[in-house]
Amino acid sequence: MSVSKQVDALQKRAEDLKSSADQARHETNEQIKARIDKAKADITARQDAVKAKAGQAAEHAQGQWKSMKADAAAKTQDLRDRMDRQRDERDARKAERQAEAAEEDAADALDYALWVIDQAEVAVLDAIDARSWADAQAAASPPS
Repeated sequence: MSVSKQVDALQKRAEDLKSSADQARHETNEQIKARIDKAKADITARQDAVKAKAGQAAEHAQGQWKSMKADAAAKTQDLRDRMDRQRDERDARKAERQAEAAEEDAADALDYALWVIDQAEVAVLDAIDARSWADAQAAASPPS
């Protein structure tokens, strides 16, 4: 999948998360629980589809995220420096390998972002469920 298509998929998933959260705010506790179950099942299905990449990313996600964030500026500058040297050297094959490596890095980062959105979706729905349950309990309890 191209980086552009991955970004489009990420944007759609973020939009779906917002829509799901907006709808869940107006649903019953049972409907929210069903939505959570469906979201978890969808996540499992997506994770199975990209298990090789997502499995590794999920295991090391937290450490990789911190490392990626810390190294992003240095890698960007290094890539720019290498690209400048490549223009001077006119080495098309080497430039192609570097472009492919940069695209693979971007694809890995996008896979991680999709995994984070999956986790955020469940967390948001769990929070809405907890609020709905608390509100129902408050409404059912006699005033003190």
